[in-house]
Amino acid sequence: MLKWILRIGGGLVVVIGLLFWWLLLSSSNASKTAPGVFDLADWREKAQAPISSLPIGIEVIEVGRDTAPPFAAQAGRFGAPVEMSYNAVEIQYPNSSIIIGGAIDRPTAEEMRLTAQNWRFDDGAYQTLTERMLSANQVLMTHEHLDHVMAIVRHPEPAILAPNLVLNAPQIDALPLFALDALDPALSQIVPELTGETQPIAPGVVIVPAAGHTPGSQNVFISLQNGEEILLIGDTVWNMGAIEALKTRPVLTQYMVFRPNYEDRAAVKDQVRALHDIMAANPDLLVLAAHDRAWLTQAADAGRISFLPAN
Repeated sequence: MLKWILRIGGGLVVVIGLLFWWLLLSSSNASKTAPGVFDLADWREKAQAPISSLPIGIEVIEVGRDTAPPFAAQAGRFGAPVEMSYNAVEIQYPNSSIIIGGAIDRPTAEEMRLTAQNWRFDDGAYQTLTERMLSANQVLMTHEHLDHVMAIVRHPEPAILAPNLVLNAPQIDALPLFALDALDPALSQIVPELTGETQPIAPGVVIVPAAGHTPGSQNVFISLQNGEEILLIGDTVWNMGAIEALKTRPVLTQYMVFRPNYEDRAAVKDQVRALHDIMAANPDLLVLAAHDRAWLTQAADAGRISFLPAN
């Protein structure tokens, strides 16, 4: 009897160990090489414009924040919680602007809350964002997930916002998933203005398709008047340490968090490798992951971006 108990116990340990490995560690290493995934030289060429017409800076408008378990943000990472920011980015010109991201609204932020002590949602910042979306020349998003689209889909004035939206086809197809009831008619009638190819949308701003995290994921390359180059990578990774470590999020996060879950892990692994290599070869390029609050505040402290923190 004891022998059978030991065998069963040993088998359970093996099964638990394999489950732990599969959920938290497996299928998370970036590709060894990723030739042709991204082309910085092409982005730079497409971003070229007279210096006076280039944007003068970017401002991160944070509407909420929280912390997440480190192992959920990056496979194999343990220790202190990861600071998470929920925000949108305003690309600023002397007399105009572009908004990147629909951020998150209060009901969704409350549903996603992870920690009571660190969670914040700033209603004033959310109102500021929705107002700036109406005055912006263009409003885009990096990808179609609920914490990046709500200020678009649930905007208080969708009819005024709709003409400003510049989205790709997968992003438009996903909008009804996030509506409270039916999608507002003004939003249901918009058509894709992005081709699915790398394309400039304004002086110094280039859209870089990056399907993987979602079908409509895209990066945004920005060339400023002061010579600064910035790359917004959305949720390719949640924290920049993942790029340094050449890791993705674990399988556990993909199946428990992403709604809807259509991440192409192989594509994300290629993108993490490509970003790692681009950053190594171009150390002055500022790469910003949407949720990495510590990285965003560090960039702000260095004077490279403006950051409006959530209260």
